[in-house]
Amino acid sequence: MKTLVTVLIGGSVLMCAPAFAGMDLVEEKQCLQCHDVSANGIGPSFKAVSAKWKGNKDAEKTLTTTIRQGSAAAGGVHWQMKAEMPNDSERPLVSETEAKTIFKWIMSQ
Repeated sequence: MKTLVTVLIGGSVLMCAPAFAGMDLVEEKQCLQCHDVSANGIGPSFKAVSAKWKGNKDAEKTLTTTIRQGSAAAGGVHWQMKAEMPNDSERPLVSETEAKTIFKWIMSQ
C-alpha cells in the first residue's frame, strides 16, 4: 500500500512538472506583459490561442516561430489586434526547446 501511494504521488508530480516548467518560462520570458491565461489584453489570452490552434497541423511550427522570433517571422499578425508580437530584439531570447515547452503549455490551457 505504501509503495502504491508513493508511485501515485510521484506520478502526479511528474505529470504536473511540464505545467510548472511552462509557466516558469512564460514568466521568465516576459510573455505575461502582453498575454494573460484567460483574458485578452495587448495580446490574445493563452486560452484563446489554444482554442484557435487546436487541431491545426501547423500550430507547433507557426507558434514556436512566433514565440521565438515574433509575428513577422511567422507570417504576420494572427489576430484582429493592432499589436504585433515583437521580434527577439525587443524581448528575451527564447531557444527552440524553450519555445516548444511554452507551446505545449499554451496548448494545455
